[in-house]
Amino acid sequence: MELSLQLIARSHHARPELLVAAAQAAEATGLSCMWFGDHVAYPVEYTTRYPGHPSGRLPFDLAAPQLDTLLALTWVAAATTRLRLGTAVLVLPMRNPVLLAKELATLDVLSNGRVRLGVGLGWLREEFESCQVGAVFGQRGRRTDEYVRAMEALWTQEEAEFEGEFVSFPPTYCSPKPVQPDGPPIWIGGYGPAAHERVARYGAGWITGGRVTIEEMTVARTAIARRAEQLGRDPDAIGVVAQGVRADDPVALAARLEGLADAGVDEASVLLEGRTPEEAQAFVHSLERYVHH
Repeated sequence: MELSLQLIARSHHARPELLVAAAQAAEATGLSCMWFGDHVAYPVEYTTRYPGHPSGRLPFDLAAPQLDTLLALTWVAAATTRLRLGTAVLVLPMRNPVLLAKELATLDVLSNGRVRLGVGLGWLREEFESCQVGAVFGQRGRRTDEYVRAMEALWTQEEAEFEGEFVSFPPTYCSPKPVQPDGPPIWIGGYGPAAHERVARYGAGWITGGRVTIEEMTVARTAIARRAEQLGRDPDAIGVVAQGVRADDPVALAARLEGLADAGVDEASVLLEGRTPEEAQAFVHSLERYVHH
């Protein structure tokens, strides 16, 4: 099982020198990827319930600075050579898919093919409204599926053409193409049956959150594999990344990693700790004992 690093470039982590220190330490330590969370704007007041916390509220200071996901990954790409660069997860239906395809292809070229695109539908209705796409919120499932197909067309066709419910363009040049032949692999984040269906249909893998138990993970993984077989896909080609792994208790971390490995998880993503570049670097190096070289 691989080990990777997860963070949202927010608050004290939203500093260029800390990101470089953590990324270079991750590469030197043998971690596989650096995953960045995504939000564009937090409404001061919101009524939508956050599914990732028992309180239904976001458990952090919404006013703290948070870097843009793709720009932060570009910064990390310039400071590393092998570390993969992941979005976990990018709120896809909030974006223009043609612009996003161009940005991701550019990042893939600049990083020499290291981009992993984790996508999600988004849960915060008020954020969609702040981004002037409030009407999209109720359509975000259908839009996500279509946006993926439109981006793949732009990445793989020299004269890309697409006609859909939400996206249409005539034969179009959109270059450069990504270094990865089919474009960045698309990982699906989410907890329910609809997310699992997307993983089985077209996902390179499934991204789970920290609140998913080993038992729930095993059940979902079995369901995804069964559905993938029905669709003619090889279940063994679909990966699982377990995110939100905490490392503040070494004994608990070792037990969690062992449980994830036994459940067939391919990669565990550990939450970054440390408030300074030196602390972040030391924290990442402390994970080396869990990396199987």
